[in-house]
Amino acid sequence: MGKLFFITGGVRSGKSSYAENLASDLRTSNEVLIYLACGVNTDREMEKRILKHRLDREHSAENWKTIERPSAIGGILDSIPSNAIVLLDCLTTLLTNEGFNGDMEGGRYVEDSIYESILQLKEKVKALLVVSNELFYDLPSKPEEILQFQRMLGRLHERLVKESFIAIDMSVGIPVMKKGIRMR
Repeated sequence: MGKLFFITGGVRSGKSSYAENLASDLRTSNEVLIYLACGVNTDREMEKRILKHRLDREHSAENWKTIERPSAIGGILDSIPSNAIVLLDCLTTLLTNEGFNGDMEGGRYVEDSIYESILQLKEKVKALLVVSNELFYDLPSKPEEILQFQRMLGRLHERLVKESFIAIDMSVGIPVMKKGIRMR
């Protein structure tokens, strides 16, 4: 039974870098470091972000095994060793890929499926670090699809924090401990 580390924060707050360093710190001997990348190259901005993350891992002192899986992460459980430390980056993108097609047709089923897959992965590995974004700023007159997406992401955050050993909110590159003990 592994431990779940939940790391959230605003866009460009340092979440992924922090999670990569934390995963390295959790490694004690022969654990495999797996980067479960959920990003999809949909536009120039996302292309830049994906490239930046790839280069960060390539220049890391650690030997990361990258698995690109934009959806249905439960389908890779059999290929993940039990001694793995897995960094899932990111929950927001995973939810977008699985459910956001203009009207969030999958609704609660998509949310529950993602949640259950994350718990199954956590149970299999030594540690699972889940990175997500905070999207809960009060902006006037959002379309209903955006509000539904925010509600789903918020419920996933609440559910995963309840299961977490540690929950961190990144703010301007500073990890703010919300649950657990400070690790880094």
